[in-house]
Amino acid sequence: MSKTQTTLVDRLGNEQLMTRTQESVRKLWLCGLGAYSLAAQTGAQAFETLVKEGKALRPKARRQIKESSAELVSTANESIDRGEQLLKSRVLRPLNSMLLASKRDVEQLADRLRQLTTEVRKLTATGDAPAVRKAVASARSRPNAKRAAAPVAESTAAHDAHDAPTALSAS
Repeated sequence: MSKTQTTLVDRLGNEQLMTRTQESVRKLWLCGLGAYSLAAQTGAQAFETLVKEGKALRPKARRQIKESSAELVSTANESIDRGEQLLKSRVLRPLNSMLLASKRDVEQLADRLRQLTTEVRKLTATGDAPAVRKAVASARSRPNAKRAAAPVAESTAAHDAHDAPTALSAS
């Protein structure tokens, strides 16, 4: 073949190759546009389908959430109860066994002290004071002070029983 024929064949081959390439690129472009269109349509349809399924599952999801939250609340309450029991067994019981005075005990003692103070003031104001002073002085002079203080204690106890109930009681 001559050189001119080879060149002409090459030109025709190149033109066909270019045409085929252009056609392939065009088809590829159209394929991409079709894929985009299909994705847009199916995406919208898929979105609508998911929304419908979500609406259908909403009551079931709410029920599951309520059940889960009820379980969590129950577990939390059990933990709190266990904590309270531990506090009682490890802190409060040992404190009670130590025989520490409670607030109520202190209040009862304060009330009783007020009552006794009032009684002492009444006794000192009415003239019974010399008898009380005499009993106290004789109690100091005797070796066994309990015997001397007994008449004073008996008269005070009788007087207290008459006026008010005893403030000290077993708690």
